[in-house]
Amino acid sequence: MSTAPLSLTLDQVRRFRMERSGLVTPYATPEEAASANVGIQAQILPAAGLALWNRTRALDNARFEEAIFARRTLVKLWGQRGTLHLYPSTEWPLLHGARAVNQTWWERRGAQGIHGPLGEDYRHKVEQIAEALRNRTSMGRTGLRALDLDLHEDLYSGWGGIFADLVRLGYACHAQRVGGEGHFAHREVWLPNLEWNPPDPETANLEMVRRYLRAYGPTTATDFAYWRGAYPSEARPWLAALGNEIVTVQVDGKDALAHADDLPVLEALAAVPKAADGLPVRMLYRFDPLLLAHRSRSWVVDAAYHKRVARPAGHIEGVVLHRGQAAATWRYDRVPAGLLITVSPFKRLPKAVSDRIPRHAEGVARFFALPLAEVRTEDPVTA
Repeated sequence: MSTAPLSLTLDQVRRFRMERSGLVTPYATPEEAASANVGIQAQILPAAGLALWNRTRALDNARFEEAIFARRTLVKLWGQRGTLHLYPSTEWPLLHGARAVNQTWWERRGAQGIHGPLGEDYRHKVEQIAEALRNRTSMGRTGLRALDLDLHEDLYSGWGGIFADLVRLGYACHAQRVGGEGHFAHREVWLPNLEWNPPDPETANLEMVRRYLRAYGPTTATDFAYWRGAYPSEARPWLAALGNEIVTVQVDGKDALAHADDLPVLEALAAVPKAADGLPVRMLYRFDPLLLAHRSRSWVVDAAYHKRVARPAGHIEGVVLHRGQAAATWRYDRVPAGLLITVSPFKRLPKAVSDRIPRHAEGVARFFALPLAEVRTEDPVTA
């Protein structure tokens, strides 16, 4: 006799995702928060810092940068979707194994001989640069040019270039900037005590599926493929290989996938009709992982305001969350008097939200060790 799948509302799913993200009860350390969210997008490093500040107790920018560049317990790599992320350094082997199936744009072109004279010699050039990195603290594109390897100009690209391949192949990670220039360091120099034991690609990607479902489920195969930066034809076999580890539930009448270990938690949530009640107001900044985990953001951003959050050229604005949904966008600017925070509501904010924003704004200012100059709330009509 078949059993009907567990039925959930979107409010119940919102609470599940916010709880797993660390937005209800913060994680003890930024490393735990980065692990639970399966990476923190980091092409804007202060935005990654604020993502972890939202999910960690008493984090500030100094401790955040110390974790990356001094203690090196967080590592900056190109990860899912081919975008920059921060991960716990101990999880670098897992990311390496998972991304072994993903050639970079520059690697594909190199293999095709499009980078001028390189052709089949492309991998050899990568290994030459890796050896040069092994013999110095770090290197940027200026140092790369000084190696005189006869590289095609696009391999010096600030979007990655040949350094993106050094990262994907496990040779290097992002180091601290030097003189305003982005630098990279060899893994053995940057993390000499890291046990380098990457799993095979199949094992690694099955683990990525598990972690994704535990953090961002219940969800769909399409959402996972989008988050992972994989073709659906790649993602479907990974999901299928987990077999009974994955269960089907319904979210507002539509099928969704969850990890079987989470069924007890989801069943408990299903018994809470007003699951969004009591969810904390949060000010998530740009490219927050919660906003990047699903192909459709309709669960967190009403369709009427989607273009206010998802901006041209792939930019994702910061949002003020109320009951698990975006109620406004916001940005900060450094001004002579400190930090100016501008909030742009979609419509008139409930008093419970407008009262909380100044407290959160003060927290953002403290993160940067700056005074809060002003919180400016725009008129919803003109925002």
